[in-house]
Order: sequence, then structure tokens, then C-alpha cells
Amino acid sequence: MAPAPHPIRRVLVANRGEVAWRLIKGAHDAGCEAVAVYAADDAASPHVGEADAAVLLAGSTLAETYLSPAALVHAAQAAGADALHPGYGFLSENPALPEACGRAGVVWVGPPPEAMHVMGHKARAKEVVAEAGVPVLPSVVVAPGAKPEELAAAGERVDYPLLVKASAGGGGRGMRLVHGPGELADAVASAQRESAAAFGSDEVFLERYLATPRHVEVQVFGDTQGTVLHLYDRECSVQRRHQKVLEEAPAVLVPEATRRLMWDAAVAAARAVGYVGAGTVEYLVDASGFYFLEMNTRLQVEHGVTELVTGLDLVGLQLAVASGRPLPFGQADISATGHAVEVRLCAERPREDYRPTPGTVTHVSWPEGSGLRTDRAIEPGSVVSPAYDSLVAKLMAHGEDRDVAIAKLSLALRALELDGLETNRDLLAAVLDDDAFWRGEADIHYLEHRPDLRDALLPDTVRRRHGAAVAFCLTDERAARGLVPVPAAGWRNVGRALHADELTDAAGTMAVRADVPGEPAHVLVDGEWQAVGTATTQGGVVDLVAEDGLRRRYRVRHTVHAADVNGPEGQSTFALRTEDDPDERGGIAGECRAPLPGAVTKVLVAVGETVAEGEGLVVLEAMKMEHTLRANGDGTVAQVQCVPGQQVDVNDLLVAVEPA
Repeated sequence: MAPAPHPIRRVLVANRGEVAWRLIKGAHDAGCEAVAVYAADDAASPHVGEADAAVLLAGSTLAETYLSPAALVHAAQAAGADALHPGYGFLSENPALPEACGRAGVVWVGPPPEAMHVMGHKARAKEVVAEAGVPVLPSVVVAPGAKPEELAAAGERVDYPLLVKASAGGGGRGMRLVHGPGELADAVASAQRESAAAFGSDEVFLERYLATPRHVEVQVFGDTQGTVLHLYDRECSVQRRHQKVLEEAPAVLVPEATRRLMWDAAVAAARAVGYVGAGTVEYLVDASGFYFLEMNTRLQVEHGVTELVTGLDLVGLQLAVASGRPLPFGQADISATGHAVEVRLCAERPREDYRPTPGTVTHVSWPEGSGLRTDRAIEPGSVVSPAYDSLVAKLMAHGEDRDVAIAKLSLALRALELDGLETNRDLLAAVLDDDAFWRGEADIHYLEHRPDLRDALLPDTVRRRHGAAVAFCLTDERAARGLVPVPAAGWRNVGRALHADELTDAAGTMAVRADVPGEPAHVLVDGEWQAVGTATTQGGVVDLVAEDGLRRRYRVRHTVHAADVNGPEGQSTFALRTEDDPDERGGIAGECRAPLPGAVTKVLVAVGETVAEGEGLVVLEAMKMEHTLRANGDGTVAQVQCVPGQQVDVNDLLVAVEPA
């Protein structure tokens, strides 16, 4: 018999960043107060201000804060919360957290810990769902201390190629591809070591490898009355290093008969473990059929696309089910309309193996329009730290069909304005514009085989238009300060440019100039100045008529050392070197601070040395260009706060000089 409903009035959001923002909104939409938690280094995170109250988690490490069941439950009790929602990531799939909630009398917004125990063990999960009739790939658990002949027999049973996988984990950790018997022993040993370090268990299993599968998943939902329903499917094949990059609903090019079998199998898998709440059953799909991959016992990052096509609020449903209420509809009442696509905007550099790119957001403007949605973790002033996940926002679009949804999202991504933070935006834009993706041909190895997408940059013609917009803006400002002569009617400057500025981005450095207002801007291409177009400017808005005869509007924001340009083709971020500031000095007297994010390549002084005004202190590399930061007065070096190789952010103190 189901327990009596117990209304949830206040819920603790046991997470941070984008998911915390989403859960707080969902709680408010459900009429619940939301309490945030935060670590000391996360106090300025937007989710803290969005909540009705917030609790500081004592400690300086993840183990003491977001990964501590005791700290999270204590925060719920201190805040008077009825319930705790884990979100996704961190402890969302760790049964220790719901068990701690149960002991403390705090309602857990999620599945029973028993279901989490089963589905969290990949090998055991396969056994359970196979008994429920769900298709699985052939697999064998490696016995502890297995002898070489036992490993060889297990490999033969599974057949090659195969994967060695961690029983206790996921996300690609503890996973090795084995092409033949000679590789098996080393692969098992390596996977066991990595699994033990990552998950505290060295148990691994062997599983048949599919060469070119797609990743398709089914959203399921259960309540405490025993009802389990599906909310249709999603496609998540565009991945990097086993992590999803783009998701859409419904899945692409799946035969209707197969689709229905996947729905039924997902419901059977959830029922097999007495599932309650939101969960996702993931499959690998190829021409031979579909096969159970794993079950995520939590809300998924990509739940938003399901919400867009079904019109349901999954967070609201989670809270209702956790309070003991039945699902308010049956399977026949749920419909999916149109198509939705989501991209994950991450602070990372794809062309350098997805290296994280922490930084401080100086400006952001999110795209708006019919069918668009953005779940975000940042606002102006937000600091993106390397200590946490690189996901900063999810951009979604819903349309009447897949083509419309993709086109909407492509336009929205170009309209996004984001300064101070390097992201994977160019990769996402390239995928959305790729013919193979439009045809639905992406499998889970799609990005691995497409370095052109990983290394994507804006076309040179667009970069030059963006550079010209910066030049026009700078010239307009110089004219206002009396630094550039304003010509009389009919006058044309054919001599040397008064100013030639250098703009550097990932594609390289280009020299740009706009000699006088009203005249064309030029970009240096292969040693020759080429006209880009003419423009009118006002307050950082540049209306440029390019050489193709089309007029486009650009918005320019710049500091002494950086410029950001947005227009209909997307955004460019440049390091800026102008003739107005050749020595790159400035800031508070006696302080040398980083003018933009970058890496320290050289420290030119030591504590106790005397320096003269204009003398070099630090060499900073940003966007492939070196900046020599110089003393803005005579004095003695009092502090050196950086070392070569160190990554620094805007305004970080590098050197302090005691004025003479």
C-alpha cells in the first residue's frame, strides 16, 4: 500500500551551477521554497541568489561539501527543509545520500536506494534487466584474481572485439577496447586499476563491442502506487570522450516498431527494480537491434528536450511523486509534439583535447525567441572555476520538425553574446551546420572522426568583417578624443594609416585599420591591405556594408586589451594590441594585474629588484599572442604572485611594486 501524501513545502537543492538553477525554478513553479547549498568558493554562484535561502557547506574540498551526505542532510535539517533534491552529478546516483535522508526523516526526491544499488552496478543491472526481457549484449564478469586461461575463456565467450568495463562506474572510466586475445590481460589489469581509483571497486566485466552504434535513451517515470510510464525517447549520439554534447527528442531514424520495443523494454527495466521518480534507460542501437547500456537513476542533464516535446515539467513531477502523489496521467494521455534539440555550452577548448578554460564572465546576453530555452549557470561577474564541471549553460530549441528545431538553435547559438569565457560554441555551431548531422548519420564516434568540427573556427570573411567592426569602433572613439582627423567632404586619405591595430584569436593575428570616419576599413591579407566595407557607428553598434553589398549590424565591446564582436554570423573574441597602448601599462600604481585570461610564460623580475617605469615585469600569453606587462612607475618589487606556466584570470595580481 502506498504511503499517504506528505506535502513538500521547502526543498534543499543539493547541487550547484546550471542544475541548481533549474531545480530552484522547478521548485518555485511547484509552489515550494528552494534552499541552496554552496561551498565557500561558490558563494557568488547565481544559484545562491536565486534561492529563497542558502546554507554554507563547511570545508574546502568536494569530499567535505558537495560530496558529503552528512553535510547535505545537516544543511537540509538546519534550513528546515522537508525534502532534498540531488539534481544530477555529485551524489545523485549514490545510495548513501537517500539512506542518510531516510535516517534523518528528510524526503528523498529520487528512486529507492535499493533500485540505485542494483542499477549502479553495471554487471548486476544487466542481469536484472535481461531477466525482465530487455535485450543485452553478451558479457562476462571477470572473477577476482582470474587466471590467464580463465580470462581467455571469458574473451572467447564474449567474442572480439570487446570492451572491458567497470562494474561500479561509467563515463568512460575503467573502460578499455580489446581487439584480440593478446591485448586482454593488460587491458583488464589497466581497467581494474582505474576503476579502483575512480569508484573504489576493481570489479570489471567483458562486453561485446559494437563498432558504430548510436546512443538512444528512454525517459521513464514511476510513482509510489506502482505505475511506471515512458515519456518517449531521446538521441544522444553526439559525444566527446563518452560525454554527451548534443541531445534531441525524439531519436533520429529509429524504425517505429523498434522505437515501441525500446519504450516497453525501458518500462520493464524500471518495474524490475521497483522504480520511483525520473529515470533513464540507455541503449546502444545499430542495424542488428538495440541493447541495454545502463540506467541512470536520476534526472538527466538533457531532460529539457523531453519537457519541450511533451509539455511536462519533470522537476515538478519529481516533487509531486516524492510527496506521495500518483502520476496525474496515464500512458495514453502523454503525447510528443514536434522536435527539440539541446547543446551543452562548456568552458573548454575542443581543439586542445577539450581543455577546460576557466575565466570570469564580463558580459552575457542569452538568445530569446519562440521555442527557445536556456538553462544557465552564469551571469556577468560569474567565475568559472576549474574545480567544477565545465558545463555553463544548455541552449534548447523546439520546432514543428527536426529541421526547424536545428535551424532555430543554430540561429540562437549565433545570437549568444558571451565575453570573458572561452567555450565550445564553434564546435556546437559546426555540428548544427553539418550535413551528416542534418541527415541523422551521427553515431557515438562521430566527433572522433571529424577533426574539422572539433577545430572549427569562423570563416576568414566573417573574421575580417568582425575585425573591421572593431576598427571602426576604435576609430570612432579616437575621433571623439581628437586623435583622428575628421575629413572634409570629398576628402580621401590615400596615405599611411594613422592607426593599425592587431587582433588575435585562435586563427591567428590580423592587422586592421579604419583610417578616418566614413572611409572603408582595411585588413592586411598576404601583405596587401584589402577593403572590407564602410560603416556607421554609434555607441559600440556598427552597421557595416561589406564588399558583398550586404549590410549587417555588429555589437562591439572592448577593453584596452580585448575586443568582442557579435553579429548575425556569431561571435569573435580577440586579444587587442593598439598603437594607443604599446607598453600595456595601467591599473593601480604599484600593481601589475592580468588584463585578460592567459598563461604566464615568463617572470622577468624577482622580489627586491628595482624597476623603472616601463620596465617589463611579466610576459603573458593569451590567444597565441604574448603581452609584456610593464611597471607603471619606478620602485622595488615587493611581491611576485605568479610562476611560468600558471593560468591566470582577468585582474589576478601578478607582481606588486613598492613605489620609489
